[in-house]
Amino acid sequence: VDHWDRRMCQKYLLYFMKDELLDELEMVPYADGKLSWMSPQPGGPHERYAEHLETLPPESPLFFGMHPNAEINFRTVQCDKVFDVLMLLMAGGGGSGEDSAVVSPMAVAEATCNEIIDEVNEKKFPTDDISRSMTEEEKGPYQFVFLQECECMNGLVAVMLGGLRELQLGFKGELTMSEAMETLADALWAEKLPAWWVKLGFPSTRPLKSWRVNLQDRCLQLDDWINDPLSIPKVVDLSRLFNPPSFLNAIKQICCQTQGLELDKLQVFTDVTTREAKAVDARSKDGAFCTGMFLEGARWDTVSKSLEDSKPKEMFVQMPVINCKAGLMTDKVDKNVYICPTYCVPTRRPFYVFPAQLRTKAPPDKWVLAGVAMILDVGTA
Repeated sequence: VDHWDRRMCQKYLLYFMKDELLDELEMVPYADGKLSWMSPQPGGPHERYAEHLETLPPESPLFFGMHPNAEINFRTVQCDKVFDVLMLLMAGGGGSGEDSAVVSPMAVAEATCNEIIDEVNEKKFPTDDISRSMTEEEKGPYQFVFLQECECMNGLVAVMLGGLRELQLGFKGELTMSEAMETLADALWAEKLPAWWVKLGFPSTRPLKSWRVNLQDRCLQLDDWINDPLSIPKVVDLSRLFNPPSFLNAIKQICCQTQGLELDKLQVFTDVTTREAKAVDARSKDGAFCTGMFLEGARWDTVSKSLEDSKPKEMFVQMPVINCKAGLMTDKVDKNVYICPTYCVPTRRPFYVFPAQLRTKAPPDKWVLAGVAMILDVGTA
């Protein structure tokens, strides 16, 4: 249980635990007419309450304040789990040797192994050379963040290549297949991430093929920075960082240096622009322009510049470029602002990033009950 869980419980209590509950309170919060069911009128025999319960509509996410899309996501996760089990069962069955169309799991794993080696074989960022090329004065918070990102990528790629090259020798018969090599081969066949890649890599819920594409995208952003290490990209894609909070902390550190403020008294504020990343032609004068954030549970209306209800079957909505800047913490509550938690992946915890401030015309409590959050990597590649 964390702060966000306690906040949601508090909002449920504030909505239901009041005197109107005994006098026909709307039991479907913030449904805006999509579904309605009132609490029973007080007084009368037990039979009348039982009859009223018989009028209860079928179960729906709306009863919890959530959008109907939430059930789609729940069913999708269930289906994914069923198909994962089916894939494991298929791996246990042997294919017919006479059927040339059937490809064995080991053949699939070997082909995937060779492909990944070709993709990452030359991915190594010269962090030492870049660090030596800058003076101590030129090395600022942003430079340290991107140097750390390059080192994380180098470490991940080194482990990948070490295991894959060893497995490649095993496929050729030059090495005896160990238990670790067989586990790696099984993961490659099943389109799953090997355990060590997960441990050293970035938070992700993607299958292996999509993860490989995402890995290349992350390398492109690092290549962009290496070409001009004294600056940061005009728009930083937070979803392509190993450690997004470190970049947001760098924004606060820059604010400390320029304004002489204390770091522990600062927080990151978000200003949603109307531009896409490709339309940004200059770096932000205050903070940094960031992209790679998707809304789940609601959508962002670019006309009203505020949160609105999701469209049917639209699970995630990409946000425009957001200007992230640092400022002094405040206890002031703005009724037109929803404090939106941001996470790295759709499974959310434990990969929390930071709280964003999003404008809203509806009560912020509506979005709390709807479970609205921003996700960095939704795994749609």
